[in-house]
Amino acid sequence: MGKKKQIQSSRFGVYAVLKYKNKFILIKKGKGPFKGRWDLPGGKTDFGESPEETLNREVMEETGLKIRSSRLEDVLAYTHESKKETFHHTGVIFECEAKDIKQLNREPDGNDSFGAEVFSKRELKFMKLTPLAKKSLKKKI
Repeated sequence: MGKKKQIQSSRFGVYAVLKYKNKFILIKKGKGPFKGRWDLPGGKTDFGESPEETLNREVMEETGLKIRSSRLEDVLAYTHESKKETFHHTGVIFECEAKDIKQLNREPDGNDSFGAEVFSKRELKFMKLTPLAKKSLKKKI
């Protein structure tokens, strides 16, 4: 029998390295190949949205927080292979500061996040991060 052909797909999204008072806010992935790992808040652009609009919407949906300031930091890409699929993920990364964390949503959002949490640089060094979060935070921790 021949080998099954693997599915190839591309993913593109806008993500926040979201900080508040020198700490980092991450979400716990609720689905996908990195379910259970910690990730940057963000996601795909809806039709007609600018990257900044996507950034603000995704951060609000996944963390409950509003962004005080943001600046484009990087564009990163990686390829991940599993038994069923090979996907190429490109992320536009913004460095952002949250206005405050009073409204931080630590509960699942019913979509992609099991909830958001705040971490120190030291804590991040020992956490299971997604490849995108690892690449984005590499120089910061």
